[in-house]
Amino acid sequence: MTPWPLSVAFPLTLLVGIVLVVGFDAAAAWLTRGAPALYRRLWPVQFALYVLIGFVAMLTTLDLRLVETIGALCGLAASTAGWAITWRIGPGRVEKANAISIAVVVGSMTAFGLGLSAAGALAFNVVARVLINAHH
Repeated sequence: MTPWPLSVAFPLTLLVGIVLVVGFDAAAAWLTRGAPALYRRLWPVQFALYVLIGFVAMLTTLDLRLVETIGALCGLAASTAGWAITWRIGPGRVEKANAISIAVVVGSMTAFGLGLSAAGALAFNVVARVLINAHH
């Protein structure tokens, strides 16, 4: 039993996650548009966002498969729409990019989104267990 109906929780959590990762890409690109090396060093923040998304997705859906789906779709959005935005702004441009290198980035970011969101779900489970045991 989730706190919200699944028909609302899943799409809303997915939408917020996508807005969060693509918004982070756009804001980071804008703020570092003159310093692409600085932009590339912000990956830990983006990875932390996937863990946060997984934590919240587990809270809202209580289903690891849905958490992983949300994480993977957020990774897909960040590696397509997010990358297109950062490419347009500047720091996301990659010299000599080709279809294979782009496919590798899209696939790896989708996998990172899935894995890191699962780590967030695990963190949620640990916190929930600690809170439940604290009340006994």
